[in-house]
Amino acid sequence: MDYDAIIVGGGPAGLTAGRHLAQAGFRALLLDKESFGGQMMNLEWVVDYPGTGERIAGATLASEMVDAAASAGVRMEQREVVDIECYSACKSVVCADGKAYTCSVLILAGGLIPKKLAVPGEEEFQGKGMIHCALCDASLFSNQVVAVCGGGDAGIIEALLVANYAAKVLVIEAEAELSAKPALRARARAQPKIEIRCGEKAVEIVGEKFVTGLQVVNAASGRKELLAVEGVLARVGFAPASNYLRTVLALDDLDYVVANEQFETEVSGIIAAGDIRRGSPRRVAAAVSDGAGAAIAAQRLLQEMKQEV
Repeated sequence: MDYDAIIVGGGPAGLTAGRHLAQAGFRALLLDKESFGGQMMNLEWVVDYPGTGERIAGATLASEMVDAAASAGVRMEQREVVDIECYSACKSVVCADGKAYTCSVLILAGGLIPKKLAVPGEEEFQGKGMIHCALCDASLFSNQVVAVCGGGDAGIIEALLVANYAAKVLVIEAEAELSAKPALRARARAQPKIEIRCGEKAVEIVGEKFVTGLQVVNAASGRKELLAVEGVLARVGFAPASNYLRTVLALDDLDYVVANEQFETEVSGIIAAGDIRRGSPRRVAAAVSDGAGAAIAAQRLLQEMKQEV
């Protein structure tokens, strides 16, 4: 067996689970497709994390959690997990590069991924005007026009960040009103660089070598309009990172992993924690709590397996 436990997902739930397991003397491997820290890396501020005062920068908190996990002895590798193979005595975690690892207990902590607009041009202009993270990419669009698709909390937060650099930010919301919290709506309306366009849906991203426009359609009239923009950022919701699990275990109607109060799934030896789990509150503090609970459940399973040998 390569590891006692493998954790898929390097956000707060995964990092916490790995740290607790390593501190208890178990061999733990943490795998993540992208940089460790999860969605926290893209948050300007985290305001719901206890013990840090009023707020803490998301990247700072993520860095602290990564350092704590590494110091505890968690091995971390940047690999994309594409399949899970279940055997009577172990689980095999298969990665996109063909590498596979075996473990006794598997913790799924992959969190959420942003939904795509699913419109023409979205794939073509990846890295050519499509923005994935305002905190990371907004400075590249200084004095330009950027469209942010999505009027929820995430969309408005991104729009406010982009407005620190862009000449103008167009918030495109398909519904008749913004769904963001009142305080965020007020901040957006008070920002002179932000123009809110409700009742409009993005239908195509256009350009040549780079993005030059966003085609939108008015929900009420059906009228189309081409908006001149140099950047497009989509924040139209999030989905659980569970595509590779469809043939492995039960997912609910929204593709979240189904687990009991002890974080155990229907498959023995597979545990779910954090935002990928059905019923998660989707808060950093809750994900950390999930991670700790998942580690306790994993330790119990590992002890039971040891006694059976």
